[in-house]
Amino acid sequence: MPAIARAPRSPDRHRTAAWSSEITLRLATADDADALGRLAQLESRRLTDGPHLVAARDGVVEAALSLQTGELIADPFRRTAELGSLLRCHAGSASLLRPETSAPDPCLRTALAPA
Repeated sequence: MPAIARAPRSPDRHRTAAWSSEITLRLATADDADALGRLAQLESRRLTDGPHLVAARDGVVEAALSLQTGELIADPFRRTAELGSLLRCHAGSASLLRPETSAPDPCLRTALAPA
């Protein structure tokens, strides 16, 4: 059986798709209860106490961060790592979020030295 030829893939293919979506960060409302419950169920965890900061991509809530406990829940079937980073960065100044560790600020980027 002959091998199937595949078109070469661009290494930036997924990055382009992720950047073409609208992402909204906002406080969860009562209307988000079902979406938050769905995320907790997808991760087989119970929903932590709120308030929650949510990240919605194209209008669909895909990740949420408890501002009380700092616990993150996200859709495990979607690319949500960047949403978690955005939520943590945005919540960094929230007075309700208790720092659990002395981890470096995810919003800060290190300077790269020229090659």
